[in-house]
Amino acid sequence: MPHAQINGFSMYYERHGDAGEPIVLVHGYTGDVGDWPDQIAEFSKTHRVLAMDHRGHGSSEGPADRASYTITQMADDVEALVEHAGFGRYHLVGHSMGGAVAQEIALRSAQRLITLTLFGTGADFRLNRSTTVTKWMEARNSLAEERGMEAVVASSPPFPDPPHMPPGRHEYERARMLRMPVAGLGGGWHALTTWPGAADRVRQITTPALIMSGELDRAVKGATYLAGQIAGATLLIIPEAGHNPQWERPEIFNAALREHISRQAAASASG
Repeated sequence: MPHAQINGFSMYYERHGDAGEPIVLVHGYTGDVGDWPDQIAEFSKTHRVLAMDHRGHGSSEGPADRASYTITQMADDVEALVEHAGFGRYHLVGHSMGGAVAQEIALRSAQRLITLTLFGTGADFRLNRSTTVTKWMEARNSLAEERGMEAVVASSPPFPDPPHMPPGRHEYERARMLRMPVAGLGGGWHALTTWPGAADRVRQITTPALIMSGELDRAVKGATYLAGQIAGATLLIIPEAGHNPQWERPEIFNAALREHISRQAAASASG
């Protein structure tokens, strides 16, 4: 499968579909291209779809220097890959940490975007160290440094499965975490915790935006904030969904994304 030399590392990516406006899918922390099976299957029928693995994630190379993992650097990586793919203007979809990456791209390269979709994300990832999830994530990173990814995979998260967990998803998640380099896990955490956020800048986003969140996601307040700050944004809260509605409730997610893309196509045609 294809790799490209992007900003000093080997980046894995996949292209699907032969025609139509490009859609670029940007995954979150510890994710990879496997976060998008339902979107690739659906949208490659009508669009060219580009998905990639961030540095230190999935099948991409993991630079050893944790400081090289930042949200702005990942935005550079995505934009460089878009150039490598030969895309002009495109639809951008960002999940969780990938939503932070997408915000940075929207703020500096609005002229390249047709639409923006953000979900499971917020304008600020400066984390409250007292929360159960944050403490667990920090402990998981320490465990990886001390004992390796096998120990991480053997540990259990402190929250229950979402109601619509697809068959085989647990096995996939464990397998990809086992392949993830310790530098990627620690580097991604560095990116999240050092990003200054965009809370004072999101009002500058002018791209037509769809903001989504699962109703059970701890990031739902962040999504609501984004929708209130970005002029004209549409907000959708997906019922019975957690942090990954793209594979928990793909039928709802895909219908909303297609409507968002189609609405902008109709607006452009009428304009």
